[in-house]
Amino acid sequence: MKTLVIVLSFLSSLIGFGQKNQISVIKSEKILGKNFLDSSDIKGFEYAFSDRIEETFLDTTTGFLTTKLRGLTKNGKWLNSTGYIVQYDIKNETVLWNKKFSYQTSDLKQFNNTMIYTISNKSYCLDVHTGSEIWEVKNNIYLVDPIDQIGIGYKFKTMDGYSDELEGIDLKNGQVVWKRNLNREYGWNDVFYANDSILVVVASGLHALNIKTGQGWDYNTITGKKDYKGTAVKNAFGVGLGLLTGTSVLSIGHDVVRDLVSNKLTDSSHIYIASKEQVAKINKTTGEMVWSYPFSKNEASKSSIFMNDSLVFMINKGMAFMGNKQLNFGKPFFAAFNKQSGEKHFLTIINTTDDPILSYHRQNTFTYLIFKNRIEKYETTTGNLICKKDFPEENYGDLKYFIGDQVYIKNPNGDLTCLKQSDSTNVYVYTSQKKTLALDSELNISKTIDYNDLNIYYLSTKNYKFFAKDNKTLVVNNNGHQIAEIYTSSSAFTKGNTLYDTQDNKLIAIDLIDNLKN
Repeated sequence: MKTLVIVLSFLSSLIGFGQKNQISVIKSEKILGKNFLDSSDIKGFEYAFSDRIEETFLDTTTGFLTTKLRGLTKNGKWLNSTGYIVQYDIKNETVLWNKKFSYQTSDLKQFNNTMIYTISNKSYCLDVHTGSEIWEVKNNIYLVDPIDQIGIGYKFKTMDGYSDELEGIDLKNGQVVWKRNLNREYGWNDVFYANDSILVVVASGLHALNIKTGQGWDYNTITGKKDYKGTAVKNAFGVGLGLLTGTSVLSIGHDVVRDLVSNKLTDSSHIYIASKEQVAKINKTTGEMVWSYPFSKNEASKSSIFMNDSLVFMINKGMAFMGNKQLNFGKPFFAAFNKQSGEKHFLTIINTTDDPILSYHRQNTFTYLIFKNRIEKYETTTGNLICKKDFPEENYGDLKYFIGDQVYIKNPNGDLTCLKQSDSTNVYVYTSQKKTLALDSELNISKTIDYNDLNIYYLSTKNYKFFAKDNKTLVVNNNGHQIAEIYTSSSAFTKGNTLYDTQDNKLIAIDLIDNLKN
């Protein structure tokens, strides 16, 4: 399937392209870990930049490293609003060019050998060798297809700002090749390919879009709300959520209530999705609605759906987002609908006030729901409540989410094993006190696991698996043996046979073949 590059923010003011600064990069060899097999040092190279590294893109075909730098304010408490884009040639150890960059008003996305720089109401294609402009377009490019070389974004109109007119841009020359109206009022919730040429955008419904022509069907539904007079606005999920659960929150910063929509499910012929308005089954080819089940006003909110052979299940969380903040919205409920007809199988309203569902977990024939200080267990196919239990804040802190499959612990033999598989009779819940509670079938705590005992499986290659713990990585081979410890974080990534990581103002590079051979 094709990959996508999505620009997640709209921009508002202009910074000149011509601003330059003298920036140097210092390369040095460092000891970056230990090989357990022969006790040798793991060595790599460290590239020290003039300021903190915010983001990188490495093109292995050219050897060019694009780096966005962003330092701290003078008091050291906040990140600067401006920094620099630096293009560095790793092979020749040379800074090719740099440009001043505003984190509040501009964005940069790169894919293969194409670089798109967006600022104010225009997007520019930059020459990766020189940083000069190849073309410009009065459009905020929102997504790019690197295979068909088409960029997609909303046209800017002088009087009204960004319109709902979506344009397809030929990335080779900046020419507009098609136009299509597509509602952006509540942002884009998701985007995926139905096949190699048809893109489906989840934005106030579902919209099929031929990447070359812009043509396709529309299914419109309500996924947001204007002028909401709510009061209980809270911080969104905490940092590190993605590491422990394998999920993350997509945020695009609109000043309206948004995300009143579920994830999408697909089978060979249909797409299933829930919104504030209804849950529906849509023909994947035509966009025709096969069935829908409507919800009453202000009942449905952000939700999750899953299904088995005969039923589509829905967990309505009772929350939404305004900008990057979470707020209470709608009513938490657990429901199921016939997959063929849409007929309601059950709909269980959960009578809570300002207490949204934070996380859910399916295990065997049961579904578990987490609230701030309570867990409820339901029989999945009937929606019947089996049991529930309170977990007082003074004893456990706030409950956060169920642990994901990528969390490992060491067994008595010292080998790493998946926590969830270590005892499949338990469910595992993470709390604000950085504790993991192992709960039995009646929601009693069987044991408590400290965060320091967790290892996060975050990366794999053909020969190795990488587990993060604090700012170190444990390397395990295909036989399950721990063969090395490397001083890298869970943000490390591989290109070819090299492991890369950014640490403050430094990029480190470790040749895995040279260092892990035995």
